[in-house]
Amino acid sequence: MRIAAVILTFLAATGGLFYAAKSWREATTVTVRPDDQSSLPTPSRNGPHPNAVLVGGGEYDFGIMEQGQESEHIFIIRNEGQAPLQLAANYKGANTCECTVGKLSRDVIPPGETVEVTVAWGVKKSAIGFAHSARIRTNDPEHVTIPLLIKGVIGRRAVIKPSENWSVGQIGTNATVDVELTLHSEIAEQFKLLRIENPTGKLVFKSRPMNGEELEALAAAASAAPDDKEKIAKVTAKLKAGNNRPLPKSGYKITATVDATKLADGPFRETLTFHTDLAEDHTISFHLTGSRSGLLEFMKATGAEWNSDRLLLRLGTFSAAKGKSVRIPMLVKDVSGDGKIRVRATRPKFISVELERDLDFPAKKNRRYWMTLTIPKGEPPVALINRQKGEVIIEFDGEKKRLMRFFIGFVSR
Repeated sequence: MRIAAVILTFLAATGGLFYAAKSWREATTVTVRPDDQSSLPTPSRNGPHPNAVLVGGGEYDFGIMEQGQESEHIFIIRNEGQAPLQLAANYKGANTCECTVGKLSRDVIPPGETVEVTVAWGVKKSAIGFAHSARIRTNDPEHVTIPLLIKGVIGRRAVIKPSENWSVGQIGTNATVDVELTLHSEIAEQFKLLRIENPTGKLVFKSRPMNGEELEALAAAASAAPDDKEKIAKVTAKLKAGNNRPLPKSGYKITATVDATKLADGPFRETLTFHTDLAEDHTISFHLTGSRSGLLEFMKATGAEWNSDRLLLRLGTFSAAKGKSVRIPMLVKDVSGDGKIRVRATRPKFISVELERDLDFPAKKNRRYWMTLTIPKGEPPVALINRQKGEVIIEFDGEKKRLMRFFIGFVSR
């Protein structure tokens, strides 16, 4: 029995199926235009007729693939009829999207012979589900069109939970905070976490592989508590049955510890970069943000607004020609001894800061100062907003020598 081979190519909008037709037979190959509907195979009114049979079915589930991957599958059609089977592919309307594939051919398969249909596809987008089809036109009155369906789900190589970006909010000056996260793969049955990098060296971290129960609990985290095994089993079974996001196949638990004593006052952003063997030079990063409470607090004052989370003193908008000066009560927390306080640096340099201690303030471990902050008149206009902020660094040389800072925001015109 002679075998004719047909290779189909189809390009989908969210992924891509590719197909082109080619076969070998003794008759002459006829080329058709995709929009030439009149030249498509048409069943004859009188017999005998061909009978197109899909050997093994016309649907293929590839399981799980990753965005950017390509693959292929072979379908087989056999002519079990009494007349030659005519085929056409890539005609207008044959696919689930518009395609341009170049030359398209139509072939004749004699009774008793088979044709191989190789369908190749590529995943272009990260949608969870993939389901695209191509149709072959025939002259079989019972199967005028033969649909070929490719389906599956799209998995991710590496996923960080709960998120690649996480905030711990505001933490105390001596606080220690543990952040729990996971790194898992929906593609790889196992992988190695080669190393973890923290560029500043201010985070302490540890990791260990996750076991099967932990991976199932991770998949069901949105619906079941980590220790509710019965609920986890039900949720996992439901996820496997539906066209849902693939379940975690392998992963690691990671604990990152934030020690506030290693951080400067104010907002911070730390990064953990995970190096794995999921691909050559593969990395994925986790970003941790927050704010360390400062030893400085400013009380209410006319012309100034204090944001303790950002350690930011806002002065609003004013005339550069006139300048601005504000007098604000400033609290220095957790100090002892007879140390002195001084301004170590300002940015921009033209900012002037003077400090005067309030000797009548009764607190033993805190001190209050009157701070006079001046932007001299006649300085060039400047906008200290968003990332471009001013800064004041203050030094206290008591029993514990400390450097304290706060930021300044204003617009001078």
